[in-house]
Amino acid sequence: MTKSTDTELKPASLLPFSREAAPLPPCDTSVEWLKRAHTEQLALCNELEDIADSLPANINRQKCIYAAKALTPLIRGVHHYEESILFPWLERQSENRPHLAETLNRLKFEHCEDECFAEELTDSLLKLASKDDVNVEAIGYMLRGFFEGLRRHIAFEREHLLRNLGEIGP
Repeated sequence: MTKSTDTELKPASLLPFSREAAPLPPCDTSVEWLKRAHTEQLALCNELEDIADSLPANINRQKCIYAAKALTPLIRGVHHYEESILFPWLERQSENRPHLAETLNRLKFEHCEDECFAEELTDSLLKLASKDDVNVEAIGYMLRGFFEGLRRHIAFEREHLLRNLGEIGP
């Protein structure tokens, strides 16, 4: 069965977070790309949780640097793909689902918040790694706020977007 070019997506590459992960190759479907993007983001959340759990006495400064360098590019890369490729494609494929437009607008707003939060967290992780005089309690709070929010965002995308992709996707 051949797909029409209007329904095909050309997934972008994604920066891998986990040290063992190979770069994400282009996938056949947006569903696979989104699942892999979620896996990478959840690996990042696990690393951030490890950092938060290590505070205040057992800080792995190398892990802080690695997370800081991966954080913003990963989040921006996933959001760019979703907003420039996945969301417009979903909108075109689901004209009979007015609730989907509201869902996508909500996710775009959350993306903006997450990117701003990621930038602030990146700065804090770099300060923590460089042994600057930082408020470790505040950084722990930031870390937990970020990874818990990102996990909720991913759970929502899995429940709502992947369900829609399964119904209308390639």
